[in-house]
Amino acid sequence: MISPVRFDIPVSVSRRRIAVIGLLSLFALLASACSVQETNTYPVDTFTEMHYAQSNRMQEPPRLQPPAESVAFAPLGDADSSLDVPATQRRPYDAQVAGELYRVNCSVCHGLTGEGNGPAAPHLQASDSFYATKNGTRYGAPANLLATRDQRTEEIWFNTLNNGIVVMPAFQKLLSEEEIWDIVTFLFDKQNGMGS
Repeated sequence: MISPVRFDIPVSVSRRRIAVIGLLSLFALLASACSVQETNTYPVDTFTEMHYAQSNRMQEPPRLQPPAESVAFAPLGDADSSLDVPATQRRPYDAQVAGELYRVNCSVCHGLTGEGNGPAAPHLQASDSFYATKNGTRYGAPANLLATRDQRTEEIWFNTLNNGIVVMPAFQKLLSEEEIWDIVTFLFDKQNGMGS
């Protein structure tokens, strides 16, 4: 019977060799990870990116080309100029135009003289009106514009007409900014406008 050859290596030497081999392997792995990449690819392709693989690309649908007449995005300018709020849209005041705008849009409730006595005022204040039925109380009389015009600034009047209040509609949906300013100016015009 042949006895196997035995090499007795001390345990401490074998552990040292394993430790040295492990450290060299770790150093080699770290050195390869820190190397300069000139091709923009990983030196060790551990995690492949599927969209680079030809087998995956051939399964994608064909890409649509942009229309021939399309234009690349062009910026509108710097942030300071593109974020500016536009100036107030006003035009030269014409009392006749403003008076007609007031007559068509406001006199039905506020009256031709602005005293709150328009033809719709009795219906707004009726106890069987839609407002009264819905809210349980009848609506007050429309404002007397002659009595209240000096209690607020033109800007406040503009915002009130623009956004509406209670039963008064938001005129921003019905009139342009210039037309609303015409009505406000007409309200404050004591020579040719309201109360002349």
